Amino acid sequence: MSSHKCKSATGTRDPVRQLLDQGRPQEALNLLKHLGQNAASSKNIQAVCLLRLGKIREAMSLLSEITFQGNICIPPDTPVVFQTNFATAMLMANNKEAAISVVKHLDDSQHPAVAKVKNAIKTWERSLNLMQRVLYKLGIYPGKAIPVDFVPGDLE
Repeated sequence: MSSHKCKSATGTRDPVRQLLDQGRPQEALNLLKHLGQNAASSKNIQAVCLLRLGKIREAMSLLSEITFQGNICIPPDTPVVFQTNFATAMLMANNKEAAISVVKHLDDSQHPAVAKVKNAIKTWERSLNLMQRVLYKLGIYPGKAIPVDFVPGDLE
């Protein structure tokens, strides 16, 4: 008989992290729902599971809630990981403008996820032809999606 210490959002991370590390996001999501956590950190974890399941709209909804906290702009005390997960969801939904807007204000040294998202954007920028680059610099985003070539979502 094992003892479960999954009462707090922090305590839920270990079994959920294990499931995610094993490539089992649906099971991780089921565990979170079973535990009934509603803190922002738990919503972030749920969103990571949803991103990895390809349920982008559901993830965006949770991430928008915890990133913007009811504001129009992202509050300065919003954890960087919430912001990068939101930006990743935006990339996955092909909303380049929103993703770029979020990460351009973040420094790579704040969190490894910042560099992941920014590198995906830089790679995309280099793949644009001359006309697309000119339009992009003028604020007209080409339809070409920015590939998310990394495992989406970070827990902390």
